[in-house]
Amino acid sequence: MSIVLLALCNSLQAQNDTSIKRNNTLVGSINYQSRLHFFGRVDSLSSSGLFPSIGFETKLGIYGNSSFIFVGNQQQPHSYAGTIAEVGYKFPETRNFSGNVFYNHFFYNKDVELVQAALRGQTGVNLTYNNKIVNVTAGGDLKFSDRTDIGATLGLDHLFIYVIPKTKMAIAVNPSAYLYSGTQNFTQTYRKRQTVAGLPIGGQTLVSENVQQFNVLAYELSLPVVFVAGKFNATLTGSYVSPQNLVTVPNRPSESELGKKMFYVSASVGFRL
Repeated sequence: MSIVLLALCNSLQAQNDTSIKRNNTLVGSINYQSRLHFFGRVDSLSSSGLFPSIGFETKLGIYGNSSFIFVGNQQQPHSYAGTIAEVGYKFPETRNFSGNVFYNHFFYNKDVELVQAALRGQTGVNLTYNNKIVNVTAGGDLKFSDRTDIGATLGLDHLFIYVIPKTKMAIAVNPSAYLYSGTQNFTQTYRKRQTVAGLPIGGQTLVSENVQQFNVLAYELSLPVVFVAGKFNATLTGSYVSPQNLVTVPNRPSESELGKKMFYVSASVGFRL
């Protein structure tokens, strides 16, 4: 979403200045999501989330921000769940290319039941090729928990911007489609017959082994609508996510992934000073 905001801010600035430069910028927002999920994977409590966020971007492209997570559900309405801290670097923007490298560290409370609370950190890179037909975003990342997972993202979007004449206000609509993929770690159990010199002897025994597979994790469609008025902005997004390749563990449903296709809404209000 920051790419959309930057595009809007750049469009407003370009009305009077054709040489757009990066500046030291204080950013902040309050964000709401009607259903928390991790690539369509969910907890059993149908949790929603509220995320106040504050950060600083330097004119050199280095940035840092923190988001404070408050989870709401039937058992714990509006309880503090943890903090996500991010540092990174935004590449100099050109007419067609933008991107960033980042590292996130997660400080979740021990009793949080969110699926993503198993993560301790994440690092990655995102690159976007912008053109008049469709913008293409590709990303890769490493997710750190008790094991390390590899992730990859591919996204397509088209940004429609309308700058309100003689004002510092603009509206953008950014229909988007994303494919998320990555490795999944799980335990596979099967029966194996004991052999000697290739000849079967005795009965079968149960064998468990750790398996890591690279799969498509989810498809997602979203329609962000962004309004910018000077240094302030507001966003409303409707999204539909379809999880793929959910891991199921036979006879151990508590260890299986819980997920479903769902529509959810995100909203935010923020500033860039």
